[in-house]
Amino acid sequence: MSLIIRSGASGTLRGFSRGLRSLAAAVCVVALAVSPVHAGGEEKMPAPRFATFLARMLTYDTHLKKRAGEKLVIAILYAGTKPASVTAGLELASEIKNLELIKILDLPVETRRIAVVGAAELEKAVQSDGIGAFVVSDGLEKQQALIKRVSEKGKIMTIGTSSEQVRAGFTIAVYLDHGKSKLLVNLRASKSEGVAFSSDLLGLAEVIQ
Repeated sequence: MSLIIRSGASGTLRGFSRGLRSLAAAVCVVALAVSPVHAGGEEKMPAPRFATFLARMLTYDTHLKKRAGEKLVIAILYAGTKPASVTAGLELASEIKNLELIKILDLPVETRRIAVVGAAELEKAVQSDGIGAFVVSDGLEKQQALIKRVSEKGKIMTIGTSSEQVRAGFTIAVYLDHGKSKLLVNLRASKSEGVAFSSDLLGLAEVIQ
């Protein structure tokens, strides 16, 4: 029997809000135990926790079901020519694939791994798979503009692992800052991708216009 994360359950948004706060606290403890806090403050969230945050975060997009259609396809993007990016992408993909065991807002979940080469290849993958969200790993700084063009055209949410990705134009990132779980949302980017986060999530996040 699969776990279903949906909006129709009684008190769901309040429950998710409380759950996200509780999860954030738990992640801080685990992250501090497994990963040192660097002097700069920001670091990647461990992939298993990132996947859990991702599942909860997606439920706050009030346009998700309209954009996704009959199923939610999540694509993990990485630079195939950069070993570090491949490693980061495969690690994320391995954990996010576990979301295929659940439903998010009553939608079955499928995952894809895509090595980003150019806009044409990425657009082809979007058209064939009906992708609803991009999770963008490290190493794609030079491809950010083309990823953004494809995401805006296809109304695909862009999700990063660092604040720099959001400041560069992606919609949302989940990461650690001095050991604390952080959400950063770019409202302008979210609107351009057809994403509409509820006030419950925006109340938990740092928001930039």
